[in-house]
Amino acid sequence: MAKTRKAMLVEEAIQRRGGLAVMAKSFGPVFDGVGTAALEDLHESVKQARIKHDREPYTHALSAVNDHITVKKELIDEAAAEYENIANRLVSKLNWPRGAITVFPQGSASTKTLISTLRNGKFDIDAVCEVDITKIQAKDPMAFFAAVGTALEGLEATAKRRCWTITYPDKRFYLEFTPSVPLETVPLTERQRRGLKQAEPEFLATALAVVDTPSKNWKTSNPKGIQDWVERASNRTIVWSLATEALDSIRASVEPVGTQSVEVEETLRVAIRLFKRHRDMCVYRGLLDSETQPISIILVTLLTTCYEGLADLMADGSRKPFVHVVDALIAIADLLPEMIPKNPDYGYYLPNPTVIDENFAERWNTDDGERAEAFRTWCGLLRADLQAIAALNDPKQIMHKTLEVFGCPFSGGSNGGSGGSGPRIIDSPPKPAPRTPGLA
Repeated sequence: MAKTRKAMLVEEAIQRRGGLAVMAKSFGPVFDGVGTAALEDLHESVKQARIKHDREPYTHALSAVNDHITVKKELIDEAAAEYENIANRLVSKLNWPRGAITVFPQGSASTKTLISTLRNGKFDIDAVCEVDITKIQAKDPMAFFAAVGTALEGLEATAKRRCWTITYPDKRFYLEFTPSVPLETVPLTERQRRGLKQAEPEFLATALAVVDTPSKNWKTSNPKGIQDWVERASNRTIVWSLATEALDSIRASVEPVGTQSVEVEETLRVAIRLFKRHRDMCVYRGLLDSETQPISIILVTLLTTCYEGLADLMADGSRKPFVHVVDALIAIADLLPEMIPKNPDYGYYLPNPTVIDENFAERWNTDDGERAEAFRTWCGLLRADLQAIAALNDPKQIMHKTLEVFGCPFSGGSNGGSGGSGPRIIDSPPKPAPRTPGLA
């Protein structure tokens, strides 16, 4: 059976990393055999069930982090209400028909990977305003962009490259509001038409054109396609499910572990949340520059591509499932820097898989290597921190170290909760950024 493109990308990344054996060794004896164990008989299943149980302290700690960084639903609902207010502004100030305007979330809010900011700071919620230009006069992209800006007068709105940033002094969030039109309503360049032929067909119906203000032209995008892609990948699993017989055989010999919020089916979204939080902590601790840190869409694209590639390899029998969620997270972290090598001809290229003409890494080719270097630095820090956690055996130490790495509150209690002291950030002294050989 021919391998999928994503499966081949992951296989190439594994080989650049040195193979699965090298990956397993890099995380110490506690994670020996990551993703390589055969699950052929009951005896082996019992062995894997015991390994799975041994991983629970790590999962419990990461679950505490995931719970802490999850944005409350009330805040999401409050931001959604502002979408409607902005749509009404466009109607009243520009005389656009309400039926021509659709406002919906994009980015982290749409993929369910939005995380809270440090010290209760403001976080951004991305929204797309899709306007059917067959019902209005908006053929000129810059005039269309400016018209939206006119409708936002009276709000604290600032024009950016492709969106308007709207801040609210009395709210914990700000909006990144991107005007767009259906892709089929604007003329496409030959390159854009070629790119669409390479995109995955199931996502093409939601492709959009957004205004690229530096070039004063339309540029392809597909936020709904990204949302659907992450959803599709999240519905797959790369973690072994315990057989009933294996569970029965170990019940009498191990103590039960408390309920946790990191579920197997949420492996991809949890990875995205945790890795974004780690990046934010690196910026907070002065280990990364905020201007060159890896942006979220790059992390989401690399993680989802890697996850789907691993799922494809497991589906065709080329690789075995991971024993536990934590093993999967560590392996993905190890592969991540190898997923975007630099091409000698055209530099860094990370395509939007739902609209090929969009290169998420385009700024990596115009900044003298600063963003690529920041990505290498962050990958090294992530791997070093996960290694430090994996080297521990005592559940209390695992919890304490994990919360420290991800900057979450803790007290001296066994569960690592925030106790009565309230949230606080755990600072670590600056450390040199480990370099990973052969990274992009």
